[in-house]
This record gives sequence, structure tokens and C-alpha cells, in this order.
Amino acid sequence: MLIGHWQLVETLGGPESWSMLTSGTTPREWASYQRAIPARLHPLVAAAYESGEPVERVLPKSRNSWSELSFRAEPLGWPVARPHAVRVWVGAGEPAGELAAAPFQVDAHARVVRTRPAGLGPNFGSAPVEYTGAEPFQRIERFDRALDIVAALTRSEPGSRWSAIATVESMAGPRSLLLAARNATDPRRRFEWRGVAVDVTDSVAPQLKSFEAATLELLRGSRPGLYLVILDTAQVRAVRWVTEPVPGLRWRGVDERTVPHPGDRARIAAARAEILAGAARAELPALRLATEQGGWLVADVEVSPLPGNGVAPAFVLAQLQVTTPPG
Repeated sequence: MLIGHWQLVETLGGPESWSMLTSGTTPREWASYQRAIPARLHPLVAAAYESGEPVERVLPKSRNSWSELSFRAEPLGWPVARPHAVRVWVGAGEPAGELAAAPFQVDAHARVVRTRPAGLGPNFGSAPVEYTGAEPFQRIERFDRALDIVAALTRSEPGSRWSAIATVESMAGPRSLLLAARNATDPRRRFEWRGVAVDVTDSVAPQLKSFEAATLELLRGSRPGLYLVILDTAQVRAVRWVTEPVPGLRWRGVDERTVPHPGDRARIAAARAEILAGAARAELPALRLATEQGGWLVADVEVSPLPGNGVAPAFVLAQLQVTTPPG
């Protein structure tokens, strides 16, 4: 039992499947809950989970290291829903500070992420936020496993889980967030994911941009009007902008099928078929894309498959060279 530091128990599934996410701010992704928290304290953690309210006790005298110490369990909840996690602290006196953590939900079918960031502190904002499509990545500085996780969300095999550490921008600079999520075991609800974001910056320093990202930025800087975006091959949807998004392009919170001009959709389908058939590159000259003002911009587009574990590529890198900006 860790004394004098917060621990985070994820409660994203049934009690028999609970696990540890952190000891203090040190990641302990999916570590054994039974080993980390003594069995005699499990009912107190369960009480906080079931009631949705903090539980405080002075622990009984015993031969254990936690004899007669203070116990506190704080549920990390979502309105009108069971808690996503429980913060646990055992020590003398009052806890020093809190473990910054916030719940989030993902609708993998609609590609919508909902989060309540207040638990991460004022530098992340206090109001609930909803992101659609490629929007969640706009505040992420580095996330090496991003495409692996997008692929897991796309498959959404019942009873899955994933976790990773991302460097995320806050109003006070970059922070390291441990992101962990699990989905339902019921196949009918497999696209429903519940997760927790935990600030682990004190143990894991924020990472600089990867060499690959820096190289792509140099490419972008040498070719004015060039923009880079990762697309999935399942439905040709934007997953993540590698550069900043094309100015004026209508991409936030929209049905992405309406972004290409209707007259160009057959060409997009043909390029997708080429990539899935094994082509190393496909070109789409003079592609018309919808603008925020209701018009069209024109870009020469080249797509290349990104390596993956599957037989057919799950993602492509699209290079958009804008030739006619929004008018």
C-alpha cells in the first residue's frame, strides 16, 4: 500500500476487473488492484464507487503499515453515471494536493469525444468539451500511439482496452497525460468507450515533437500552400492533421462526405481502391473541397499508404497542395 500519495483505481468495468492506473503520478497502467490496495480496504473503495461520494475513515489499529492512518476515497464521476475511477489516499493528516484526473467518453461510431477537463486543473479549462472527427488531436503535441488507438476505436472489439501517454498543450505549457479507456463487453454497446485522463507530468516529462513530425514541418515550410492530413481508408475520413488544417476548409464537426465536391467523389473512390489494391501512391489533381463560407477551394492531392499490421493499409497520408484558396 502506497502511503502518503494518491493512487488511482480505474473502475471502467465491473469490480472484478478494476485495476491501477497510477501510484502517485507514476503510471501503473492496468496493474493489479488486489495487490496495490489491501483487501480490507476494498469495501471502502467500493463504497465511494457505489455512492458517488467521498469516503473518509480513520483506519483501525493493526500490524499493517496503514494502522490508524487516515483513509480517503474520491470517485471521479460523470453526471448520472457510475464513476470512471476512484482516487485513494492513505496517510497521516490531510492529503497534500490532489491527483489531477478527468473523465472522458468516446462514441467510436460517431467519432465524438466528450470530456469534463475541470479535474485536470484550471489550465485545461472547466467547461465540458465535445470534439468531433480530427478535433481531439488539435491540442496534442505528441502522441506516438495515436494511430494504434484510432485503429482500436475503429475495430471496437467488445471488452477491449487501451492506454498511452500523450503530450498535450495546456494554458501553462505542455503536460504529460496518461489516457486509458475501456469499452463495453456487450457487442451492442462496443462503440461506447469510457476513459480517464491523468496528469503524470511530475513523473513523465513532456516529449518534444518526434523526428518524423519535425521532418514533415520542414517539408511544409519549404512548400507554401502544402498541408498534410492522415485519413482512414475505411470511409476516407480525416483522423489527424499533421500540419495545421487548411485555412477556410470546412472540416470541424461536419459530415465529411459533404466536404468533397459531388462531382469529385467518384475519383476519390477510385483512388481509395488503388491504395487498397497495393498502390504506393494515388493522385487527385484539382480536387474541390468545401469551405466554411459555402464555396470551394481547389487542391492537388497525393495520398500514400502508412505502414501497419494489416494486409490492407488502414491509414493514408494525404498531401494537399492548395492551388486555389477560398475566394
